[in-house]
Amino acid sequence: MDINKIKLTDHALVRCQQRGIPLEILPIIVLYGKKIKTHDDYKSFVNSKLLRLLSRAHPDIVSKYDKQIQSTAVVWNKSHVVTAFKINQRLNWSN
Repeated sequence: MDINKIKLTDHALVRCQQRGIPLEILPIIVLYGKKIKTHDDYKSFVNSKLLRLLSRAHPDIVSKYDKQIQSTAVVWNKSHVVTAFKINQRLNWSN
């Protein structure tokens, strides 16, 4: 998925607005986050180790949205982002 071609469903747009998730962080999480396959979709998130690596590649976005990037997970498939949600507890997603 290309960073410029990421599409969001209407559901994803509403959920991001409801949950205070900035749309600018979704491509970063989808492209660089840890990806876990779930049914026909993927779940992606960024842990603290990945965040440190991303701060070198994208310092402007990471410095502005570091807490939001680390506390957001994104459900997506090959064509679009399905939804995004806040991570409230430790993730226990097995690969």
